[in-house]
Amino acid sequence: MYTDLVQKIESLKRFGNKSGREVTERLLPELGSPDRGMKIIHIAGTNGKGSTAVCIAAGLQANGYKTGLFTSPHLITIRERMQIDREMIGRDDFTRLAGKVLSVGMPEEYTPTFFDICLATALLWFKENNCDYVVLETGLGGRLDSTRGISETPVAGTITAIGLDHTAILGDTLEKIAAEKAGIEREWMPVVIAHNKPSVRKVLEKNASSFLAVDKISDTDERKTNGLFSLALKARDRDKEITPPLEGDFQYDNLAAALFTLYLTAPDLDKDKVISGIRTVTWPARIEKLSDDPLFIVDGSHNPQGVEALSRTLREAHPGMKFVFLMAAMADKDVSHMIEGTKDIAEYYICTKADTPRSLEASRLTEMVRSHGAKAVCAETLEKALEFARGSGAPVVSFGSLYLAGEVLKAYRD
Repeated sequence: MYTDLVQKIESLKRFGNKSGREVTERLLPELGSPDRGMKIIHIAGTNGKGSTAVCIAAGLQANGYKTGLFTSPHLITIRERMQIDREMIGRDDFTRLAGKVLSVGMPEEYTPTFFDICLATALLWFKENNCDYVVLETGLGGRLDSTRGISETPVAGTITAIGLDHTAILGDTLEKIAAEKAGIEREWMPVVIAHNKPSVRKVLEKNASSFLAVDKISDTDERKTNGLFSLALKARDRDKEITPPLEGDFQYDNLAAALFTLYLTAPDLDKDKVISGIRTVTWPARIEKLSDDPLFIVDGSHNPQGVEALSRTLREAHPGMKFVFLMAAMADKDVSHMIEGTKDIAEYYICTKADTPRSLEASRLTEMVRSHGAKAVCAETLEKALEFARGSGAPVVSFGSLYLAGEVLKAYRD
């Protein structure tokens, strides 16, 4: 029954006739408005949403708060998207609650998408379990995203780094994309604005009822007397008293955003418990090392900003090293930038196809890599790609797609 239900949900359209926001606004009341009364922390951004969300959840959980966490996409199982105290929903609960959501009669133009069903299922589960806080990550954008359809005004919002992704939907400049992400902002909701370029920050600040811009806080700020606020400043300034639980210098920005959000949400949290909680954080496919000898890293970077961060981290951690890049990419992504951003540290590329209709064919990706003057081999299946990777004798980095990351992780765990 569970398997059949998951297949049914996964067969639903990615986009509906109405925006996700409109669907959620209509769907949740039919389910008893499970979002009502929840203390929600709403997170938007291009990169760093998941890392920031899990750090916020860990800090709250370590202080004794039952914390719901909704993120996307999933890598291996749909149930990863909804967690309480970082334990994902069980099969029986998912089957029961998702079945309830699917049974709601909705007008055809308001038919829920895959993401809408996941969100509503998560909210029902969080409500049923009396979560003290819920950390809610947007799916796409902000203004029209399904998560924006919740009727309860969040206790805080966080907007992480803005980059170029989903440009056909959100806009072709950082500022246009920022305007869409800023759509999560509401009256009376304080917002943390993470490290971003000034023109982007200006857009994000424009409509915020009140905001805390990480880049603009002075070291002499009187709030520094608060231990949590002081800790957030140290994370922003790369102070070694608090280090990110995940690889990459950019994770300091995500950690700072998370800590400032915790300060806005619950300033009296025990600082030491927050640190202890954050140290336990793991987040799959974020420069995740699967083996040391030979070195095999899997990363879900799939847009220019993410690939630049990956490349920078690899250079800093392994100076002078060349890598074999195991790569797949969606047809709507900036593949040329992915190649240009990595080719100077590439021995060669193993080009494959992720298991989704959106993925470029391996042969087409191979042609694109070669057109940039880099070496590439074509592997029509992941099994063949991993065989090539293991036989290379070189350090391997899988990147370009979260779909690929999930498939690689599953192959390693199996």
